Amino acid sequence: MQSIRTTLPEELAAILVDELGEKKFRTAQILRWVFIERVESWDEMTNISKALRTKLAERFELSPLPIPEQHLAKDGTNKIAFKLEDESVVESVLIPTEDRLTLCVSSQVGCKFNCAFCRTATLGFHRSLTADEIIEQVLVAQKAAGERHISNLVFMGMGEPLDNYDNLIRALKILLAPECFDYSRRKITLSSVGHVPGLKALAQEGLGINLAISLHAASDELRSQIMPANRIWGLDELFAVLRQFPLDQRQRITFEYIIIKGLNHSPHDANLLVKRLHGIPSKVNLIGFNAFEGCKFQSPSPEEMIEFQERLLSKGLSTTIRLSRGDDELAACGQLGHAGKKEY
Repeated sequence: MQSIRTTLPEELAAILVDELGEKKFRTAQILRWVFIERVESWDEMTNISKALRTKLAERFELSPLPIPEQHLAKDGTNKIAFKLEDESVVESVLIPTEDRLTLCVSSQVGCKFNCAFCRTATLGFHRSLTADEIIEQVLVAQKAAGERHISNLVFMGMGEPLDNYDNLIRALKILLAPECFDYSRRKITLSSVGHVPGLKALAQEGLGINLAISLHAASDELRSQIMPANRIWGLDELFAVLRQFPLDQRQRITFEYIIIKGLNHSPHDANLLVKRLHGIPSKVNLIGFNAFEGCKFQSPSPEEMIEFQERLLSKGLSTTIRLSRGDDELAACGQLGHAGKKEY
């Protein structure tokens, strides 16, 4: 049965008119109940006739939202974990700041790309999330956030979004649709390890969302050591696609660069990074490696972070240091992943 939460407005309108013999204006009414009121049963749609509610129940699925377990970090970051129907566990993270509330969204259970600095990679790959499961993360997180609106979405959680392309794109269209969530394209960021086929396809979609690339090294030799995806799509191939990626006039590609102590933050690394990014509207987010049990890497000192930043800034590269959030609850960048030690 088709989920109402992943039915595009134009699809719902066509079904209402052509199959159910209803008026088109019912589309907006129904979608408001689903995405604004966040109802979990058809009977809650009080301005919809009982006859139409019966038709909708026979045609669409509207299942109750998962009940999450929440892990609140000292800095206010909230890691939300919930079981899916097959007992898999997915995690997303609410990150509050003074002027925004950001949700970090997952796209897969586990990940197949095995980045050496990422805890999610230790889980292996289980499966991709459905579009419904992606949307449910936003609905569940908004319920957890209460009256404060989730202002920004970042697809930087568990998994590689572009490896789950069809479900991702359907979810993004729902999130952007004015009749559904009505997110601005400037408020959604998709992060990728550099999945070249997915990037090429995304460029053709015309969604206009922000793009972030998990780079972490500017040489093929080093990047292939810590990011096996680079052995499939090397830097030359990746950057050829990025140089052609459609951007609005003021839009820039964000390059995420996790600094690992003693590995990728030398003056030589800085020079290579500047050369790689030359001519691309870009900004660099430096992120200190977030440690987790079983990983051999170490976190850099604040002084090492600042030193690398200053090298890039001196070369004219827009660079910021992104502070880690929620690391005391394993909610920081690279730390997501159910380890099987807690019962969710």
